[in-house]
Amino acid sequence: MRILSSRPVAPFVRGLIVAFLIVGFATARANADVCVTIDETHDLFSPQDRAAALLLLARQFELAGERVVPAGCDVPYRVSHVQLGNMISITLSGPNGQRDALAVGAEDIPAVYSQLVRSLLSNRPMEGRGVVDRTNVTVRQSERRRVYSDSIAYARLGFGAIFGDRTYSGPSVAIFGYRKELDAFAIDVSFLNVLYKSSDRTYGYNPGGSSGMTGDWLKLQVLHFVSPLSDRTFYTGGGFSWSTANISNSNTTWSGSGLAGVLTTGYEVGRASTLRMFMQIDAGLPFYKLRSETYAYSNSPPYVSYLTTGHRYAPSLGVSIGLGWQRGGK
Repeated sequence: MRILSSRPVAPFVRGLIVAFLIVGFATARANADVCVTIDETHDLFSPQDRAAALLLLARQFELAGERVVPAGCDVPYRVSHVQLGNMISITLSGPNGQRDALAVGAEDIPAVYSQLVRSLLSNRPMEGRGVVDRTNVTVRQSERRRVYSDSIAYARLGFGAIFGDRTYSGPSVAIFGYRKELDAFAIDVSFLNVLYKSSDRTYGYNPGGSSGMTGDWLKLQVLHFVSPLSDRTFYTGGGFSWSTANISNSNTTWSGSGLAGVLTTGYEVGRASTLRMFMQIDAGLPFYKLRSETYAYSNSPPYVSYLTTGHRYAPSLGVSIGLGWQRGGK
């Protein structure tokens, strides 16, 4: 009978034993017993509330897989509570640092404990992955919290010009506008921004003079306030509008409509009150050209003969003063 000889396995066995020892040591450290105490220097709870808090907090450590033992362990945690009205500020500190959170009422405390414990044990921030789930959402996190904004309705009156084959100028008006203002930014929507050039035309075989009207049917802008918290501030902004133009000069008419860019700068006062006043400069930069038609007139048929057509870019510029009032008067 032949006996098979075995190769030396001592190095392999030694390496395997060392690996098991390392894993076992790391697991033992990860599962080290924890203990929880009250930070009496900063805690404002009553003795009865402190006892209840320790029980609730210990339960959250147990749910996270930790074994909680009396004070004097190798992995201590300290908790404190400061209550003002219905708000309770909770601080939990341990080997991985310190975490703070707010509870809204006593019923919110277990959820806050859960997030604090998970954050410290995983060494992740309070908003980190795995800290908040559907079982521990707090009252503050479930509320729809919004930044307050002003709702301003306004009208504007001023003077403007459109630059085509010549300058057509006249009074301008914004019949209705609406702004939703935060401290630094605002959304501005306005309707029927009209520039009117009164007619001084003469008619006949050699017509002369000019007339016309141009405007933005709808304008959408975003504004930025330079001094957000001041009662008065400069602002700048830009956006888009749907505009149209119909003007005439002598025997030539110009017309067109389409999308246009809008650049705005202004100065607003009274931002701390429910009434606002502002001066504004608007530049209209259309993304289209006006089309012209030129006619010749005679005293015999055909009385009107078509001559030529053409195209021209026609930007606009306006200066206006606006008066706004906060809707609801809050």
